[in-house]
Amino acid sequence: MNRSMSYPLKILVVDDEPEARILLQYMLQEEEELKLVGFAENVDEAIRITRKENPDLVILDIQMPGKDGFSFIEQIGLEGYTPGIIFVTAYENFAIRAIRTSAFDYILKPVRREELVAAIHRYRNKIQSDRTQDIKQFLEALRPSGPGKVKLNTRSGYILVNPSEVIYCEADGNYTYVQLLNGKRELITHNLGTIEELIRSDGFFRASRSYLVNLKYLSRVNRKNCSCTLEYSGISHTLKIPAQKIRLLEAGF
Repeated sequence: MNRSMSYPLKILVVDDEPEARILLQYMLQEEEELKLVGFAENVDEAIRITRKENPDLVILDIQMPGKDGFSFIEQIGLEGYTPGIIFVTAYENFAIRAIRTSAFDYILKPVRREELVAAIHRYRNKIQSDRTQDIKQFLEALRPSGPGKVKLNTRSGYILVNPSEVIYCEADGNYTYVQLLNGKRELITHNLGTIEELIRSDGFFRASRSYLVNLKYLSRVNRKNCSCTLEYSGISHTLKIPAQKIRLLEAGF
């Protein structure tokens, strides 16, 4: 495994077949810098383990009694968890749908150890690369910047906003909600990536795919719940963010 990462990759295995769970455990137990944080036989159990352990990567079966693997992805996404997903299934016909969920990989049963380990290697390298980019952005966000207002388009026109008065931005499809210091929540007709470019040098940090936060208002980081809290004028907002971002915030302060 890539030794440039300083923490083990936390993996959750989800499969309704006991033999499959045992086989996956056998394949991975000797791998360095991996931590198997749980084994679930159904989606509800997998969600409970995810809430407790916040895994970096989930090795996920698709067809299971009751809820399927896609239901798991949908539910944890609603709760703000964004682990990597490697599907392990006996069915080829789910491949296109799996790609649409942004799954990292799709492996057909019977699983070969070499193929599974290679996929985990690739995922680990990916998050290491992402983390390097996050560090660059984080350091850039900490640099002081000059005053000046930013023009943000709305459905009826536009608003002029001083970036220092933006608490956080939340993606909503191709639009973005912007929470302001005056308590207003404006719907902006830019996507979050565009807004990030507009105010990149003004102390903002991309905390997840959904949130861009102003570090000026960061008051609390919760490792257990994988969340951060922003406070201003006696008002607080708590946002769910990935474990990798939590570690980065801790390293920066």
